[in-house]
Amino acid sequence: MCIRDRYTKALDYFLRCEGIIKKCLGGSHPKYSSVLLGIGNIYSELGEHSKSLDYYFQCEAITKSSLGESHPTYASTLNNIGNFYSHIGEKTKALDYYLQCEAITKKNLGDSHPEYASTLNN
Repeated sequence: MCIRDRYTKALDYFLRCEGIIKKCLGGSHPKYSSVLLGIGNIYSELGEHSKSLDYYFQCEAITKSSLGESHPTYASTLNNIGNFYSHIGEKTKALDYYLQCEAITKKNLGDSHPEYASTLNN
């Protein structure tokens, strides 16, 4: 089985999971948001960037509304969007997301925390 086939199979599982989580927990639950992030990651690996970005933005909106803009998971979501933009060569957009992530992480953990240091590595 080639890598593309594996991603396609994984996507099938994630899409099934999305339906179950949404039905059980609702479309505004943080767990649902994490499934959307996984789907976005798979679409990115498959080269379907517009679909990937759509899922990333859905994830970002749900995480923001359910956990708030200062939550570490929200910062991580912004970092993932930054990684996506970096991956497709849009460095300016990537930097905007990285800087937002860095600011939230610094505010939550301080500038001497290892997690903060990892945000500087982007």
